[in-house]
Amino acid sequence: MGTTAWRERVNEQVRSTPRLVFFQLQNFFNDLLGNEKLLASLSHNSPTVASAVSTVRRRTLSGQDFKTAMLADAIIAPDAELLKATEYEAYQVPGSYQGFRLEKPYHQNALEQLIESVKGKHRIHVRYVLEILHEARIVLKTMPNIRHASTSLSKKINVIGDLHGKLDDLLIIFYKAGLPDTTNPFIFNGDIVDRGFFSVEILLIILMALITNPNAVFINRGNHEDHVMNLRYPVRLANVSFSTFFEEAFTGTGVIPTFRYGFIREITNKYRQSDSKKIRRLVSDVFGWLPVATIIDQKVFVCHGGISDQTDLKAIQSIKRSKYTSVLNPPLEVDGLPADYNGTNAHDVEVEQVETVDTSGKVTDSKAFLRVPELDTDEATFEWKQLVDLLWSDPAPTDGCRPNTFRGGGCYFGPDISRQFLNNHGLQYMIRSHECKQEGYELTHEGRVVTIFSASNYYEVGSNRGAFCRLMAPDLHPHFVQYISTRGHKRLTMKQTTTTMEGKAISHLHQQFFAHKTELLDVFEHYDPGNTGMIKIQDWCNAVEKVLKLGLPWRTLRRRLVQTSKINHQLVDYYTTFDENTAVEASPTRTTPLLFETLYRQKDNLEVIFRWMDQDNSGILTMEEFQHGCILLNKHMGNPLTEEQIKDLATSLDINRDGQIEFNEFLEAFRLAESGTDVDADEDINESLEQSVNPSRPLNGMYGSNITNGH
Repeated sequence: MGTTAWRERVNEQVRSTPRLVFFQLQNFFNDLLGNEKLLASLSHNSPTVASAVSTVRRRTLSGQDFKTAMLADAIIAPDAELLKATEYEAYQVPGSYQGFRLEKPYHQNALEQLIESVKGKHRIHVRYVLEILHEARIVLKTMPNIRHASTSLSKKINVIGDLHGKLDDLLIIFYKAGLPDTTNPFIFNGDIVDRGFFSVEILLIILMALITNPNAVFINRGNHEDHVMNLRYPVRLANVSFSTFFEEAFTGTGVIPTFRYGFIREITNKYRQSDSKKIRRLVSDVFGWLPVATIIDQKVFVCHGGISDQTDLKAIQSIKRSKYTSVLNPPLEVDGLPADYNGTNAHDVEVEQVETVDTSGKVTDSKAFLRVPELDTDEATFEWKQLVDLLWSDPAPTDGCRPNTFRGGGCYFGPDISRQFLNNHGLQYMIRSHECKQEGYELTHEGRVVTIFSASNYYEVGSNRGAFCRLMAPDLHPHFVQYISTRGHKRLTMKQTTTTMEGKAISHLHQQFFAHKTELLDVFEHYDPGNTGMIKIQDWCNAVEKVLKLGLPWRTLRRRLVQTSKINHQLVDYYTTFDENTAVEASPTRTTPLLFETLYRQKDNLEVIFRWMDQDNSGILTMEEFQHGCILLNKHMGNPLTEEQIKDLATSLDINRDGQIEFNEFLEAFRLAESGTDVDADEDINESLEQSVNPSRPLNGMYGSNITNGH
């Protein structure tokens, strides 16, 4: 289904759904997303980092059968068995094959030919897929957990953030920065795969670059270079030819909605069963050999997620990283098997979600199918946590270090933690990725923490820019190069274009607020003689206009700019005027534009709920799974649903009316609940936002000439 058809189907569904159901939908999401305790419980019951320490659930094989199967595989040394099971030399490439051909010895032109073949829409033959994976594995096995990069020869280095299978963005990066070689080194900072449609091709290109330039290409592992992550929410591409799929996905015409996971399913879709099984096994092993961090000139630390107050680079360097083919599913220790043996069958047994309900109705963990005794010791837990923190953590604006309950793993690390870490290791600043940023990058912790995100149009066409970071010797100050994939960008509708401008407008207004903070506070306090921190909405509007003199409809815009008092909705908390994370008011009678920022904040929580309901881990909810999940959750909701209401909700979530609920439909339902029910909504908010941005003004942010805008 194309993007236009998808949106029309959504509009049709909205028009045909009773308004009462939308109020129920709003209550449903508000109750679930507002219950942090419940979300934490569901997260621990999902196949995420949080549950990896205590629970490993398996399906299809009973406990004894699974143990027997693993013991049978252990008869042959795991490494030798893997090489034998995935060897490529017996494959014969037919003369009719017109795609990329790989020949030894490997030279730079092999990388160029591979890129040209992919651009020519040729599927890479399985022989060459396996050969590249094998050769990359050989190179990776020689590398330490933390690599050291030098700019003494190149005088520069490029850092690339999350790509998530978006081939168009990688090609733009190569166009702007050049191909990797000894004079132009690259660091790929994880999350190469999943979500996009060309994870296979991007992975092969980056690994080929590593093979031909091992001293100039650095690949840090991300949280998505993980077998269990790759199993989630598979893409369904049945009856779509590779050339048609390539054309529609790559050019932005979009047969399929944007948000997807499914690297494993992508491999299965592109290669026949026997071949895809070999590729999956080898990829999983290669991921385990990826280094986890890079240090540039002893000045800049680069990792995918972040750090914690316990991050120990010396300890990390000594970890046997290859045994962690999945940090979500740490190495098992079963009687008769070595602790670092992962079991070849383990990759072909799907993770099952099992929950039980105690007598009080509370959702609890079922008894673990297999324990993870290797993590029973403090030493083993410490080692495992070192990797989890590097791959899953996020920076926080406040001091301290606390569990990252939003993701279910890693931590939130504050400015004091980053300062201490950098000082302890004699480093200037750190670069990480892991989070989508609207401008493609962000600086936090007084410039000590740089976030770089390279996948543009990540949520929807026009939702964000991609960026990469170029560090120039000797000072290594970051220079940001921004871009948007142009093929999809040219197809923006007027509605999408206006929505894209929304975020820019709000960001620009917040810059104005900060620039005039002193004057604004003086006027706010004039209207607040009692120093309550609250003033009337009209007084806030008058104050802002008096200081900024922009002539904007502030009463309309204030919902995006300042928070209303929870006690008296006629008052606003004027201190939140200077908070860039000011939330949008929830109002069942108001329609707002597409709220990308809200989706970014809630996406992981929505995934937790969806995964918990998805009992067979198929990536799709049946009506029965959704209804069963709602019944279990009812006792935790402020507005319990009747059986009939649950059925109505299930029907409203099934936008394409195929009798199932996909994750994309789940997200769309949340968007509708946030924005209201009228698809022909008033455009006054969008028009107001347009007034606050000068389209001809370049988005140089706060770094001026250090930023390059590109399309």
